[in-house]
Amino acid sequence: MRPLYFILRMTLPYAFFVYFRRRGAVNSQRKFNAQTIFVSNHPSAFFDPLTAANHQWPIMYFMTRSDVFKKWLHPITWASQMVPIYRKEEDGADSHEKNKEVFRGIRKVLQRKKSLILFGEGYTDNEFIRSLKPLKKGAARIGFGTMDASDWKINIKVQAIGINYTDPNQLRSDCLLSMGEIFYLKDYKELYDENPNKAITQLTRDIEKSLRANLTCIDDKSLAPFLEQLLILTRKGMNHVHYDHKYSLRERFNYSRALANRINDEFNESHKEWNELKDLSEDYFNDLEAENLEDYVVYNYAENKHKKETLKSWTYLIISAPILILGIVHSLVPYLLVKKLVEKIFKRKVFWSGVKMLLGGVAWILFNLPFIWLFYDYIYPSYLLSLLYFFFAIPLSFIISHNWITKLKRTLAINRAKLSELKKLILKREAVKAKIKEMNI
Repeated sequence: MRPLYFILRMTLPYAFFVYFRRRGAVNSQRKFNAQTIFVSNHPSAFFDPLTAANHQWPIMYFMTRSDVFKKWLHPITWASQMVPIYRKEEDGADSHEKNKEVFRGIRKVLQRKKSLILFGEGYTDNEFIRSLKPLKKGAARIGFGTMDASDWKINIKVQAIGINYTDPNQLRSDCLLSMGEIFYLKDYKELYDENPNKAITQLTRDIEKSLRANLTCIDDKSLAPFLEQLLILTRKGMNHVHYDHKYSLRERFNYSRALANRINDEFNESHKEWNELKDLSEDYFNDLEAENLEDYVVYNYAENKHKKETLKSWTYLIISAPILILGIVHSLVPYLLVKKLVEKIFKRKVFWSGVKMLLGGVAWILFNLPFIWLFYDYIYPSYLLSLLYFFFAIPLSFIISHNWITKLKRTLAINRAKLSELKKLILKREAVKAKIKEMNI
């Protein structure tokens, strides 16, 4: 295990505790030497390898786009167990020969019972979408190539990882990893001996089927906004803002997945009920957009019997204001510096969240280290209490501060809403909800 990889494995759970509100894993492996090729979806660029590797035990190497491997970054890419993958479009005609050398190294990794993770889709969309692109055959080729080179004496496995975010671009969002069944490559030996290409194709299809079963996956991407609207209105699924707290993260994932599958199976242009629901939903959300409102404003108004119940919100904001100040003292400077730096360097937004989390963690530690000694000198002369303050009180103040600002924005949005418009919107919302109930969604 290389140094930076070890450090990341030890520290990232702490970073995830701050970044995510809820997170979990289903069917994860519990062996360090798992000798498995993990194939994951790729919804959030740099964030995905961090998430996929740190919710289970296996020691992993990461197949990463070659353009990350700058000369000056070599110590970091090597130490964090990253391996380049070359593509003809970006790396030229000799990419195939370069990959042969890479695959030889990967075979040695698998032969030592370590694991490999790659992202079967090959690239990330610019906008987060709950879908899956066709998988490439790299995982199957690497797996069978290693088995063949080892005379089929080792036991390599393949497993799909479905990474399910509520919204990877939002701090204090949720994440669930759902792992699929384990495929043993030895089970494909007879087919491989008969026709290697046929075995590669079959395994790739099996991986894709397993991956789809562990994701919220909408086939027609034009229906993705409609899916999200239903998740918002029902408040049962994997939406970052609009959900009922009584549902567990796994229940929300199961609902989202089942709803996407139902849309995939039933929705078409001639299906009257689905098209009526889509029209009603789009009409409601278009009106929300025109009034610059979110659904939670209308939901709050409806739940409180047509009253703007904000007393509880303002009470919470006033009582927790001192913690907000503490959070600003400890976190505002590193937060703003990292935000500005990352958004200037990385033009694609899909890279922002993961890089911000890593760089933000480093900047936050460096900025707050002096408070260990300041606490000792000016508050209480105990290094144990100083460290407890550093590792627990400071990050908790940041989380509460973030929640405070979010709560303030939502409370102000509710207060700003015009009662006359809310009354119209609630009628439209009730019409959509009635149709949802009628269709048993």
